[in-house]
Amino acid sequence: MRSLNKPEERHLDSLADLRDAESIALLDSRHGDIGPAFEEIEPLVMFDAAWEDLRLDADMLDDALRFEVAAHWESGPATPPFSGEYRVPSPMEILSQGRMPGTDTFKTEFQRSFAAQLRYIDNAYESSRGFMTFLRMVPRPGAAPLEVWFSDLAGTGADPYPAGYVKLDLTFTEYVQTLLLTKGLHGWQYLFADVFLTDPALQHVAEGLHNGVNALPGIFPGLDYAPLKRRLEARL
Repeated sequence: MRSLNKPEERHLDSLADLRDAESIALLDSRHGDIGPAFEEIEPLVMFDAAWEDLRLDADMLDDALRFEVAAHWESGPATPPFSGEYRVPSPMEILSQGRMPGTDTFKTEFQRSFAAQLRYIDNAYESSRGFMTFLRMVPRPGAAPLEVWFSDLAGTGADPYPAGYVKLDLTFTEYVQTLLLTKGLHGWQYLFADVFLTDPALQHVAEGLHNGVNALPGIFPGLDYAPLKRRLEARL
């Protein structure tokens, strides 16, 4: 294994934090060997012919995780229930995974085209929660960052996009950094979407989010959860 850089060190430290927390039961954790960075596996067109004019975000090239990392955990019996899960693939897996199967089942041509542009960067790899987070791999004007989209089993989202898909107010790098803060708390992505947690479709998410956002500062006192609390309050 090559020597670690800062993103890998941060993620291994985060796994250690989960493992050492007395009020967290770490059900599973894993990480792969360090592989190529995004900047080492361009040009993108060799992965998809539609990516000839696609450019990755500059910070993806400068400071991106280079291995798969995953964790699945839940709160201990003495705390209000909440849980978390994530699996971030390596850059090589993100670019080479291909288009999602079943995209031809979406209702409209726009939805089918949209789904074909998605490559997942996080998912519920062990539980049955069914969430996935995607990069939308499509050229965009200027230096605008690639869009990040979240899909859950909840009935969120709106036309013309497929049901259940919401755009996040995060770049790829911001997503991965926020993942370290939340430890993958289930539903944290909705704190960065244009949704209200009073929506009946999100009722099952809101309680666990509320419990987690209020408990995590006591479990990990070195991290600043005030911004997450403000985002939660704004959506209730």
